[in-house]
Amino acid sequence: MLQPNEIYLNGNNSTVQIASAHETSKTFSYNGNEVLFDIKDDVMVNATQLAKIYGKRPNDYLSLPATNQLINAITRKYGISENQLVISKAGSSHNGGGTWMHRLIVVDFCQWLDIDLKLWCTEKLDELMRYGMTATQPTLEQMINNPDLVISLATQLKSEREEKQRLEHQNALQEEQLRQAAPKVEYCNKVLSSKGYLTVNMIASCIGISDIKLNKLLCQWGIQYKESGVYYLYSKYRDKGYTVHRPHAYTDSLGNIKTRQHMYWTEAGKRFILELYNSKVAA
Repeated sequence: MLQPNEIYLNGNNSTVQIASAHETSKTFSYNGNEVLFDIKDDVMVNATQLAKIYGKRPNDYLSLPATNQLINAITRKYGISENQLVISKAGSSHNGGGTWMHRLIVVDFCQWLDIDLKLWCTEKLDELMRYGMTATQPTLEQMINNPDLVISLATQLKSEREEKQRLEHQNALQEEQLRQAAPKVEYCNKVLSSKGYLTVNMIASCIGISDIKLNKLLCQWGIQYKESGVYYLYSKYRDKGYTVHRPHAYTDSLGNIKTRQHMYWTEAGKRFILELYNSKVAA
């Protein structure tokens, strides 16, 4: 059965909660504590109620330099003045009194109080703001006068659900690829470590330069060249046992596990590079 202020959207038990025509606030419960959200114009949250949960005061947060920087940044970007971001109302917090904070600042305030509270508050703000179905009189009138708005909302909900399912499916595929690739990666690592093969980065660290610079020097000195993203030794040095090529596992931009050839150096190759570097640079 639908509850008051809920709209049935489609055949899979989806509902959207909206406010009545006269409702200008909503009360949510966080760990048994009531928190009032003012939704008359833009969303404001009773910060005094939030602070009381943790035995703190909004003024302590508002006096922080970082808070002043945030307020100034919001004012510059959105043109919302400080007295619109933070409002003080007379009366007890239970009756709506206390310090109220705009949605653009209250999430940061919640993080100052507790990270779990920040997540909860973000979720509630999202519920109120995401589809424009906040509890405002103009929105209710739009729905009455424009049934297409409800259809648009239902379509958006459907699209989000399909996107979520797509991402879940993609994540499942990536996890399966990682699971299947794990033995191959482990095997490659064991082979490399057992043979004592070295990356150019390891050798560059011994010299005290970056791997990029070392690769560049080796190319300039006619030791190696790069083809299709892989380094190879020139024929003069190829049969001296300085390097080997082995498969290297990596993740592409789509999250797929792939392998490609990678050149590794042997201990003999390391000694060759160190002697060459000393003769050309360090001497």
